[in-house]
Amino acid sequence: MELIKTTNYTIKKANEQLQNHAEKVKQSKFWLGYHIAPPAGWLNDPNGLVYFKGEYHAFYQHYPYKSEWGPMHWGHAKSTDLIHWEHLPVALAPEYEYEAGGCFSGSAVVSGDELYLIYTGHNEKREPKEVQCVAKSTDGIHFEKLQENPVIAAPPEDGSFDFRDPKVWKQNDLWNMVVGSGKDGIGKALLYRSKDLKNWEYTGVVLESNGNQGDMWECPDIFSLDDDVDVLIFSPMNMEGSKTRYMIGKMDEITGTFETVSDDEIDYGVDFYAPQTFLDDQNRRILISWMNMWKKDMPEQADGWAGALTIPRELSVENNKLIMKPVEELKQLRTKQLVKEYEKALELSDLCLELEMVITSESSNKLGFSLLSEKGESVKIGYNGIGKQIFTDRREMQQGEQDLCQAYYENGKRDIKLTAYLDRSSIELFVDDGQLVMTNRFYFKGDNITLLISGNENDIDTLAIWQLKVTM
Repeated sequence: MELIKTTNYTIKKANEQLQNHAEKVKQSKFWLGYHIAPPAGWLNDPNGLVYFKGEYHAFYQHYPYKSEWGPMHWGHAKSTDLIHWEHLPVALAPEYEYEAGGCFSGSAVVSGDELYLIYTGHNEKREPKEVQCVAKSTDGIHFEKLQENPVIAAPPEDGSFDFRDPKVWKQNDLWNMVVGSGKDGIGKALLYRSKDLKNWEYTGVVLESNGNQGDMWECPDIFSLDDDVDVLIFSPMNMEGSKTRYMIGKMDEITGTFETVSDDEIDYGVDFYAPQTFLDDQNRRILISWMNMWKKDMPEQADGWAGALTIPRELSVENNKLIMKPVEELKQLRTKQLVKEYEKALELSDLCLELEMVITSESSNKLGFSLLSEKGESVKIGYNGIGKQIFTDRREMQQGEQDLCQAYYENGKRDIKLTAYLDRSSIELFVDDGQLVMTNRFYFKGDNITLLISGNENDIDTLAIWQLKVTM
């Protein structure tokens, strides 16, 4: 039986909308130079991160018609090197009754010569409101939704009507799907298995909250980092003091249950949510996340766009701790070195920068970098020896969030390495090659920005600042 379209949304209309507004959006002073952002309109969760036919693909939650959340489409970009991204036509639009409220988050897998997108169909007027669906493509650009949709038509008794964000991977000749859910105030990750990506059998609960880890687990992802270590990541709703969590342990191959050894926050910044990972052609586990957060101020909305994705980050585990460092390819963005040794101040022409500082002293001073505008605004990042805090301080900004974001850090050594990627309205701060990460957005009203080196020269062992290439 042929599916009948029940909405007015189409791929053609979405692409026409983006084409008509893309050039204006690029004039925004907050437009990012080397991060994925929507050509126009709204972006949130990354979806369907995958390596397919020699190229990296990044899909994302997208509303093309306004710079605010709306019925979700899937935006699409691809790259050959993880740093130069090309926008492609919108991949999915909410066309049918089972997805009339949006094609919500999901993932992508390669089966044979075809690329499959597995996603949540959402319709608030339907019961159940969330179901799991599949679309496929031979060229990685044009997708056909399966006649069998929805392939999972209702949540199990263990879950609730909040039943979304399928992440799929293959293990032991079976497709595995973990789905986020919750019940009776307890967040859960649910497991399904299939031989053909169409017929799914419910296996059970992978892991659930201990009562203090949120009432709904969004965007779950399960992966192995070596033979002995499995990782579960998720974004808990209504968990105080947390946005994204990881659990390190072991998943039972037969039952699918997960035994946790350690857990912690993935990123200590404010603007980080709904991360997803994939395995690339070099067998690296790479993570990309939404670089904004719900219920936060987004001044770029006035310019016709909102939301971006983080730089790609390579994952590893050390001493039951998740490590997240920038992928090596990002070094190719360096165009010229602006600073090779200690300088107190630097006038900036473009905020596409890589900053690096190695602190050798046990000084109690604040060490790091400050960005100042002629309007008296400032953003400060670095390390405070008093209390041993990594920080991003936006309290003196005049728009966007105005807060102090900090996290305790001690490495047991004298040296602390700070690496920061700046991109006009974003800061991604990596401590000791990913032992701690902090991601935040910022929005200057002023146009003339000065970079100050915070701290005494005697406290700093090495210092380097590179101008980065604009790729988007």
